[in-house]
Amino acid sequence: MKKTIVFAFALLISGVTFAQHEGHNMAAMGVTPVLTAYYKVKNAMVASDAKATASEAKALSAALKKAGKMVGADAFKAADAIAKASSIDAQRAQLGTLTAAVYAAAKTMKSDNPVYYDFCPMANDNKGGYWLSEKKEIANPYFGDAMLKCGKVKETL
Repeated sequence: MKKTIVFAFALLISGVTFAQHEGHNMAAMGVTPVLTAYYKVKNAMVASDAKATASEAKALSAALKKAGKMVGADAFKAADAIAKASSIDAQRAQLGTLTAAVYAAAKTMKSDNPVYYDFCPMANDNKGGYWLSEKKEIANPYFGDAMLKCGKVKETL
């Protein structure tokens, strides 16, 4: 009985230590790898390239998986939907959900570089749409070349 209690206690201590270690790695990793992958998806949308967007969304899904709970489940769902969609319009329809989740993580965890939170009032049937950018200059992923400069920076993180 005594050996069982000692074993259970040792197991509990090692589990707590492992959990703390895993949380530390996630915090140390930061949001930068997720943002880098997000930007590649966004830039493929700016280019109106559905195939590249799907490919980059798969890479983003992998970065989100590594980030764990740092970024909400909505980001995983949106990235997967973008990766599976064959049309740029269907991919762009997921951008708002993806952006909201990544934006929330970027607000709580410091990025290595400035993050620009951009808005286009004409996106999503004039309801508006947000996206994140690594550049201050507007390059609209909702419309690509059709309305490349539509939008403005709403916030810099």
